[in-house]
Amino acid sequence: MSNWSPSSEYQRVAEANRQFYAGIAPLYDGSETCVTDRRIQQNLEADLDRILDILGRQPTPIRALDACGGSGNVALKLLKRGLDVTLVDISPELLELFRNKCAGSHPAPGIVCSEIAAYMLQTSRTFDLIVFSSALHHLEDIEAVLTLAFQCLESGGLLYSIFDPTSRSRLKAATRLLQRLEYFTFKLFCQTGDLPAAAMRRLRRLCSGVSAQRKSDAALNRATAGMLAEFHVEKGIDDLALVKKMCSVGFDVVWHERYADGRFQWTKRLIERIGDSTSFKLLLRRPPPASS
Repeated sequence: MSNWSPSSEYQRVAEANRQFYAGIAPLYDGSETCVTDRRIQQNLEADLDRILDILGRQPTPIRALDACGGSGNVALKLLKRGLDVTLVDISPELLELFRNKCAGSHPAPGIVCSEIAAYMLQTSRTFDLIVFSSALHHLEDIEAVLTLAFQCLESGGLLYSIFDPTSRSRLKAATRLLQRLEYFTFKLFCQTGDLPAAAMRRLRRLCSGVSAQRKSDAALNRATAGMLAEFHVEKGIDDLALVKKMCSVGFDVVWHERYADGRFQWTKRLIERIGDSTSFKLLLRRPPPASS
């Protein structure tokens, strides 16, 4: 479907994700805000209902790909709505959690352990809906992967992306400080068991001279796997440039929403008062062929 070939850096970042989630899959599933927060879950449910209204009734079940779907945060909601769901993720540990959650589901989902670009390059399937939930910031080459996703969509199909950070260079200093404080608060109170390991990883990186701002120089090891897996977290994603690029690929923009968000309500409210947008979500459409 494409002549794009993942670079060695892309492959290194993908492997970092596999290694990192091998160690933290249950912790992630039990504590990560986009999976556990009730408010965020309600907003996600509302988005999915809006998306299915846009797709409308289909003669056959809507085919959905939960790309980098992890433990099934989105896939389970799509299964509940009767979609034909395929979940692809590079982590066997996250996929095992999903298998346990969806045991007995009818219809049963497709579950594929694969790096997402490798899957999309090889599959002959096309989809009516492709979802990237808290996924784009883990991909070294976002534009290439979304271009592959465009090719895997049916005409009129939709691509939905959510839970990714906006560019930090556009944020005010107060917002960046709040985000750092929020992260340490989250680790202290929500991922307490991971604190010693997280501190040790940071110490090893400091001792080796590895910088999160220069990830291309970092060798993949136990200390750097998490840093490389969260590839775009420190700098964020320039969503304005990304949307422009996706339009040049052929996508139509159904919605592009930028908003203040945080792991905690107090963080979200403070960032809203500052006036920054720290997260974005996209709904893109592969347009149907022009009628003659």
